Order: sequence, then C-alpha cells, then structure tokens
Amino acid sequence: MTVNPESRPSLGRALGETARLIGKLHRRALADFDSDFPTWMLLTLLWEADVPLPLDEVAKELNRRLDLAGPDTVRVLERAAAAGHITYQLENASAEAELTEAGRDYFTALYAHARNVTDAAFEGIDAAGLDTALTVVLAAKERAAAALG
Repeated sequence: MTVNPESRPSLGRALGETARLIGKLHRRALADFDSDFPTWMLLTLLWEADVPLPLDEVAKELNRRLDLAGPDTVRVLERAAAAGHITYQLENASAEAELTEAGRDYFTALYAHARNVTDAAFEGIDAAGLDTALTVVLAAKERAAAALG
C-alpha cells in the first residue's frame, strides 16, 4: 500500500504540533494552581535535586532549560519565595535555594494535577505504542543533541 506523503505531516511537524498542544494543556494545568512554566521548572529542579542548590547552579540550569536570563531567574525565585514555596538568600555569598515543606506539598499536588491533565492526551492509546513512540522520540533527541555538539 502506498501512502500519499501529503496526507500525513512530517514527523518533525507532528512532534512540534503535539508538543505545542500538550504544552498548552500543561500551562492550563499550571494556571489552575496559579503557577507558570518558569516557576514549574524551578520547583521541578529543586524537587529533583532534593538538596539545597547554589543559586548560580539554579540560574545556569534555568537558563539551559528555558533560556531564562539572570534577572528573570531572580524574579522567579522571588515569586516562589513570596509564595512560601522556596527559601533563598540572594545576599549570601554561598546562597542556596531549596523547597520548603509547603513548597514540597504544593509541587506534589501541582505535579499530580498537571500529569492528570496532560495524560488525558494519551488516554486510550496502546501502552506498547506509547513506549515505542517514546523510544523513537528519545533517540531523535539524542541524535539532535549530538548533531548540535
């Protein structure tokens, strides 16, 4: 059977459009908790580390993940601290950021909600098919990263 190449988008286009739509679902879920994506990434970073992180490492990682400049990182830190989700002291020479207990509870609830919202996009799709798709996407990511050096 020959498939008309114009009847289906390229893999790159399909991935891009899917990522954009799932990203919209994710941002909607974050908004349900009065959050945004930069704050999500900060909380995720601190959750994954599970130890206080030096602020320069936080800034470097948020820049890598989001192209977030230093002043924008400070604003994200300030908002998260004002909400009681993290502690940090910018003036301290060995400044570190870490999740508070309230921040851990908030992130746990936010993560569960975001997963429920975004997982709905995959509902009813065969688990083996999803596993194969993930394998392909991760391999393409690895090859793209290698090509970029």
